[in-house]
Amino acid sequence: MLGVALLAGPFVLGVEPAGLVAAFSLGVLLIGLALAGPDSLPLATHQAFDLALVAALGGGGVGLGLAGDPAAGLLLATVGALQLVLLSLTRWARH
Repeated sequence: MLGVALLAGPFVLGVEPAGLVAAFSLGVLLIGLALAGPDSLPLATHQAFDLALVAALGGGGVGLGLAGDPAAGLLLATVGALQLVLLSLTRWARH
């Protein structure tokens, strides 16, 4: 859901081109990671990628907000915060 929000959000909010490219790119990465099969990555690698996405979303949100695109900054920061909550609630064990 968060990846789809990153893909559609910039069009709904009417963000600047830099925000559109950042949100769309991170949304594609987020969806790709979500669609990866359960055995495609080791759990530690998947967790590291999730943490890297959280850092990229948070940093991109701050950067875009400071650059004068508050809508894109808020979108990226909000999705980053939600991704961090989801990451912290995930039980990292294979069954």
